[in-house]
Amino acid sequence: MQAEKTIEFSALPSVKDFCLTVPLYDRFEYDDDKANGFFELEQFEGTLDFHCPECAGHSVFSVRKNNYTSNSHYKNYVFSLLFYCSRNNSHRALFVFRAHMGVIEKIGQSPSVAELALPDLGKYRPVLGAERFKELTRAIGLATHGVGVGAFVYLRRIFESLIEEAHRLALSDAEWNDDEFCQGRMVEKIGMLEKHLPKFLVQNRGLYGILSVGVHTLSEKECLAAFPAVRLAIELILDDLLEEHERKAKLKSAAQSLASLKASGGRAEA
Repeated sequence: MQAEKTIEFSALPSVKDFCLTVPLYDRFEYDDDKANGFFELEQFEGTLDFHCPECAGHSVFSVRKNNYTSNSHYKNYVFSLLFYCSRNNSHRALFVFRAHMGVIEKIGQSPSVAELALPDLGKYRPVLGAERFKELTRAIGLATHGVGVGAFVYLRRIFESLIEEAHRLALSDAEWNDDEFCQGRMVEKIGMLEKHLPKFLVQNRGLYGILSVGVHTLSEKECLAAFPAVRLAIELILDDLLEEHERKAKLKSAAQSLASLKASGGRAEA
């Protein structure tokens, strides 16, 4: 007789993470022997700070509970947390949870995880470009709806685009060997492009292998479990690029300002 396959669950996330970052239908185990193993979540009375799409900016949201149950013994219990924006009481955010037989999951929310994350991602548009930025938001949107493998596909495409951009820069190097580059594995390519790539990417070049394993080998659940870590790694790489982009912009602005001052000083002397 074949043994029954067991399902592995992650530790119960914090209230903030459960509401704002955990995808829909991710399942978490709680202690069903207790009267309410998810008490901290269900009885949350604090505030959360997140983006309000209607205000078009971050705001502090205060919670008002809206609980209802279909079973008094918590065997099949649905409850929600309704948040009100401190800037405008008509702006609201709703998160709906279901607890059943020792397993709790988020089964609905508005705004979506992608909507809440989009404003913070917007800073990366200058270094990604319009198309790659869409892929980043698609990756997050897919992960939000439980499509882990598809989310990994988009993150890997972003990673590959960063390598190709560095490759184009390297082509102007006098000693560049493009045949060797084209025949190399990704980790070797990253080593050859070291001076054209963000430091974090070079130090964590194994990220591409993780993304590839996710695309070709891992299950949806395994990809979803790994998604927060690989997303963070991609964002750290983009942070390095953004810092360099902003530095170049400042240097250009300073040079133009100094040139303007020099020109006006020359006219004053004349």
